[in-house]
Amino acid sequence: MTVPAQPAHGREDTTDSTAADALRAVVLGVDGVTAVFPSRPLWQRLPAGALSLLQGGAADAEDGPLVEGGGTGPLQVTVRLGVSDSARTPDVVRAVASAVRGHLAPAEVSVSVTVARISAK
Repeated sequence: MTVPAQPAHGREDTTDSTAADALRAVVLGVDGVTAVFPSRPLWQRLPAGALSLLQGGAADAEDGPLVEGGGTGPLQVTVRLGVSDSARTPDVVRAVASAVRGHLAPAEVSVSVTVARISAK
């Protein structure tokens, strides 16, 4: 993500789609990553999407990493991804965290990486 989340009062999700696409591309560029999944499970995304549709807006697909920022703490980045079965999963997870930190530098970043799927590429 080229522009970190803009902190306001409390925590806010990043809505800049260009920045989100850039961060998603950084994660997909790591060797061994086969897919990037929505950072929140479907059951957590459904209520907000339904409310947005009822209010006449477009549902937020949120198909990539989640970046939250606020207050005085570091940016919180959550990534759910798929890993190739031929890659060493711990190495891929460390490489993704490093790539995200490098991409968002010089901001202080805390990265949470979850492997949701291991499959053939």
